Amino acid sequence: RVWFEGELDERNWVWDFGHAKRSQYKIDGLSPKEWMDYMFDHTTIIAEDDPGLGGFKTMNQLGIIQLRIIPAVGAESFAKYIFEKLTPWVESDSNNRVKIVRVEFMEHNKNTAIYEEKK
Repeated sequence: RVWFEGELDERNWVWDFGHAKRSQYKIDGLSPKEWMDYMFDHTTIIAEDDPGLGGFKTMNQLGIIQLRIIPAVGAESFAKYIFEKLTPWVESDSNNRVKIVRVEFMEHNKNTAIYEEKK
């Protein structure tokens, strides 16, 4: 979950959620929608220091998994990672009218972590 804060636009919206598909902004060379699909749709995400990384890389090369390697895993790290990846896009595309104030990452319906940048 991502919380947006900002002034209402001419349509009385804070943020147009469909904008992820139309945005010209790039996150790691991909549109925001493409980046979200690439990172999170049917993928295996592993920390760069995972002791089993070599085995995951082999499975990726064999086409068994779609491997994504990030600095750290865990709900708290995922929430911060998503916050840091999406914030520049939202601020750029809204001309600083909108900002992300919180990201909640859910492991499942009982465990969540929230990341908020200190004000």
